[in-house]
Amino acid sequence: MDDRRVVLVTGSTRGVGRRIAERFAEDGAVLALNYRSQHETAQAAWAAVQERSPSSLLYQADLSSPSAAEGLIRSVIDDFGHIDLLVNNAGPMLVKPLADTSPDEWAWMLGANLNSVFYCCRFALPFMRERRRGQIVNMGCLHGEIAPGGLPNSPAYGIAKTGVLMLTRMLARSEAKYNIRVNAVNPGLIETDDYRHYPEAVRAQWRDRVPQKRFGTPDEIADAVLFLTSDRAAYITGAVLPVHGGLWVPE
Repeated sequence: MDDRRVVLVTGSTRGVGRRIAERFAEDGAVLALNYRSQHETAQAAWAAVQERSPSSLLYQADLSSPSAAEGLIRSVIDDFGHIDLLVNNAGPMLVKPLADTSPDEWAWMLGANLNSVFYCCRFALPFMRERRRGQIVNMGCLHGEIAPGGLPNSPAYGIAKTGVLMLTRMLARSEAKYNIRVNAVNPGLIETDDYRHYPEAVRAQWRDRVPQKRFGTPDEIADAVLFLTSDRAAYITGAVLPVHGGLWVPE
């Protein structure tokens, strides 16, 4: 059993997920990295994390499958003895109007973005309850709380993330008696590969909608996750922390 903090980050071999994993490794944790299909990208991320945390391991699993999610959780428990923190970051985005979204695409979005979070929480919680300690951070998105005009049109993705935020709040209530904290981070427009392939004119329009006039960075999302899981946030559970540069501020 590894006595260090064991952190499982799903979808952790690219973009925001990779930076979250790297930051926890820099902070002294041992990482369980997860990916679905991009083997070479995953190997590169694993190598980078191992520079700071040599005991970290890499796991392939498609978390839209309940059996795969259960297998991932059990493998991490078998390898490290426990999971201190589960960061549910995995989930693809589909930019497509609802009227053009096929039933298969709808099911894919819900499976990859909402069902996967449920499965990982469902199979990790019994181990956290047994130890009477643990934390979960779920990644939401701006579309999980509003339907913003002039931004990427992704209703199926937004509906899935809305479910993630409600799941976060409900788990925070039910698991508090086991000393388990459950929170979410709601990113806005973050500078990742998901946005870089858009024409610069389109990106400029999106940036102009942000009061801070810039995209956020993966580091800024990682900062939010690290704060929520630190001792400084010990009295915070059921929170949804927006990190969007003022893009959505209720009137």
